[in-house]
Amino acid sequence: MKNRYSSLLTPTIKIKGFTLLEVLVVIALIGLIISSVQFNFSGKRPEDTLKTVSYKFSTIFESAANYGLLNNIELGLYIDKNSYRFLGYNGTKWSEVAQQDWLTAQKLPKGVTLTLTLDDLPIEEPLLFDSSVFTKQNEEFLSYESAEQENDSEEKKQLLPQVYILSGGDITPFSLTFHFTEDASLYDDLSELAYRVTGLYSIPLTVEGPVLND
Repeated sequence: MKNRYSSLLTPTIKIKGFTLLEVLVVIALIGLIISSVQFNFSGKRPEDTLKTVSYKFSTIFESAANYGLLNNIELGLYIDKNSYRFLGYNGTKWSEVAQQDWLTAQKLPKGVTLTLTLDDLPIEEPLLFDSSVFTKQNEEFLSYESAEQENDSEEKKQLLPQVYILSGGDITPFSLTFHFTEDASLYDDLSELAYRVTGLYSIPLTVEGPVLND
């Protein structure tokens, strides 16, 4: 009798799985935590520097893609010769994403530069989206701005991304190569060292190096 009543009083445990939103939140949080951590690889070899910046970029990019998917916003990657940053599109213009410091400009170490490639990729499928839509809208915005603010300083010039990260998870196919500048290569033979980060349509990205086979 005791065992019978004990079994009746024992609560039933129901196992509930995670929802898609919960999974995305966890992914985004993990990405943010990882992107805030300084990557430290053992050794002080030149290739370790390239490895650090390449994997850091890959982590931040994938975190940005998850952030855009979770918050339903369009993001873009703007690349300079010694830095990169992520911008958000508000329907009118591209600008920095408010209260998201981890998406702002990331400076490269001294002596390191990068090269962006959009055309020379093994792409056989048609593009998943037409980036000219963004470009056309921004050209109209810029022409309006130039008419209204002819005397504005250069620092107020609008930045246009070279790589787009859509809210649905699609990205512009691209290849970003991290390598040493010519000045840095004068002291040591560093011209053969490089890390390449490649993205085809969606994350995750692929990282190759330290010596690339073209």
